[in-house]
Amino acid sequence: MNRLTLFFSACSRFMLMGIFWVAVRLLYDVEFHGLEHVKGKRPSYFAMAHKRDMDPMVEIPSVLARQGWRAMADDVYFAMRSDAFAPGFLGQVVMYPRWFSRALRLLSLGSVLRFLGIRPLEDLHQRPAEMWIQDFIRAEGDMLAGDVLAPAFLQQLADTTGENIDSLSRQRLSHLLSWRYQAALQEFYSIDILQQQKHWHTKSTILSQLKQELTELRNWLARGRSIWGAPEGQLSPKGSNGRITAILHRLLRPGSASTSIVPITIVYDFMTVKRARIFVDIAPSILYDPQSPAQEINEQLRRTWLMSARFTCTQLASGFVVRMSKAAAPFFTLSDLVAAIEQEAARLAETGRHVDQRLLDHQSARKRAAAFMQYAERRKLVSRVAHDLYEVAGCDLAMEVRPGRTGYAEYPLAYAWNELQDMLQIEMPVESEQVALPLSQDAA
Repeated sequence: MNRLTLFFSACSRFMLMGIFWVAVRLLYDVEFHGLEHVKGKRPSYFAMAHKRDMDPMVEIPSVLARQGWRAMADDVYFAMRSDAFAPGFLGQVVMYPRWFSRALRLLSLGSVLRFLGIRPLEDLHQRPAEMWIQDFIRAEGDMLAGDVLAPAFLQQLADTTGENIDSLSRQRLSHLLSWRYQAALQEFYSIDILQQQKHWHTKSTILSQLKQELTELRNWLARGRSIWGAPEGQLSPKGSNGRITAILHRLLRPGSASTSIVPITIVYDFMTVKRARIFVDIAPSILYDPQSPAQEINEQLRRTWLMSARFTCTQLASGFVVRMSKAAAPFFTLSDLVAAIEQEAARLAETGRHVDQRLLDHQSARKRAAAFMQYAERRKLVSRVAHDLYEVAGCDLAMEVRPGRTGYAEYPLAYAWNELQDMLQIEMPVESEQVALPLSQDAA
């Protein structure tokens, strides 16, 4: 990259990060903790626990600003899901209004993303149906849909679009990439949308692309540069942290033994009618040892994420509501909720866990609890039976979330409950177990 191109790339990244910083703070209150752990460490792998699509917008400007201007300008590559580089990605992100989505579909982000230092990483397991079809056409040609796609997927597509399955089967795959089918092909699927005999060659093609992408990122680390990524490989669908994929080790194991993993945890205090809060906690770095078993490193990173996560009103109040739903008389007052939140917050803080400091002050805790209750009433999670008496109205913790999606908007209580249980389930001292066990046992 020549100096002029590098200059424009740096300017573009600075401008984009500035836009992210302003946009996030217009909508949310954001708190960072532990930024001192990222200053000057290179090469680094910034390992974010991925909860929502907007996580990088919240985290990147402040974290990289603390590491230095070179990190913001060009020292860090951002590993991103590969479908962002595919034609029509913007139309997938912005689905409504439909006319606007169709206009965005004409734009391709691939070259722009690369210019900004963003690099693709293939997902071998879950991808939008549209992307499976695009890749198959590039690898093997434009064949009849009935000769390539699994009958079950074709039937589902026919049911969604109201078309006859026999008619769909006779169409070329390229016909399915037309606007008519765009919305139906944005859901995430495994390779099983293809017929069994088409699996091997398609998988080998994607694996070859992944190897090339990993080689580029490894070379970047070998030059003493850094990478920002999500070791889980996808968003958290139901609130708990996901399994760390093998990609982390395929990327870091052949590289420098001095690479530092920087664990970054984000928690949203979103069940409120007031301005939502976001807490970002950065833990001390983990020095990657290529000789250590992958499972050992995974457990260390996961434990660090969970120990760093900050308990908020959303999680603690949700835990109280779930416990009350199991009680013989599921009635409570706002004061009952406030007392429970304060007690849990104090106990967690005493054991060294991270807690929203506002929950340790009575007036602030009461305000947060009141805003939670208003939210819960609006979502029909609780109902008011008297002036200051509430009843748990709905406490279904089942979640049906499609791959690649998140359930916090549709299932807020279940999402927050799962997040709370995830944060509490790691090994803790005896005093901490006294906090965790009642929550878990009541929900059993």
